[in-house]
Amino acid sequence: MPFDEPVPAPIPDLQRLPDTTQRILDTLQQITRDLTVIPARVFTSRLEALIDELVSSLVPLMAAEERVLCHRLDRALGDPLREDHREVRRLVERLSMLSEGLERRSRRATKIEQVLLTALQQMTIALDALRTHQQAALRHLSDTLPLDEQAHLAATLDAAALDAREQTMLIVRPVIPPTAAHVLRNRPDLNAAYAMSLAEIERRVRGGAASEGETNHVAGPPSR
Repeated sequence: MPFDEPVPAPIPDLQRLPDTTQRILDTLQQITRDLTVIPARVFTSRLEALIDELVSSLVPLMAAEERVLCHRLDRALGDPLREDHREVRRLVERLSMLSEGLERRSRRATKIEQVLLTALQQMTIALDALRTHQQAALRHLSDTLPLDEQAHLAATLDAAALDAREQTMLIVRPVIPPTAAHVLRNRPDLNAAYAMSLAEIERRVRGGAASEGETNHVAGPPSR
């Protein structure tokens, strides 16, 4: 009789969905508490680290949930998850733009501080809702799927999250700034303002290259 290896426990693998959300939520709540009590430079650094964590960890997991998980759920469970994903993505872009603004203006300005606080509070609400709906989805899967299907689902979800993370990093941190059209084609969740900012980067890069070419032409030896 052949030896059957035990099926890996699936729920701990799937549990990393709400666990990741909870970890980022804890960090977010600490940053929100520190908004008015730590130096602006330190706060900006922590905010940028939070945004990096959202982009590199949570956004790919949400993409994997949509690709692998949501269609397995009924609308009462799947639709709230999709709505959570849209709201979190919107707020990630909002925080990203505010973070860029912090580099140009003092965080101690009352208006900036209030706008930041509002955005952080909105993200707190969104992440808490996402975690709650993730846990509800996992309870449903635990009650309805056999263990081997749960294990297969966990492995499929991990692979989808890894693929989504690689694609996200290619778009968000490219070696060469992408065009606005390229961004919108690959990341339709990005808003127009962010796409336009990338287009501006590209315009400046091209302008700099053109200026350098003109300088080299003027400085070069005369043609014969």
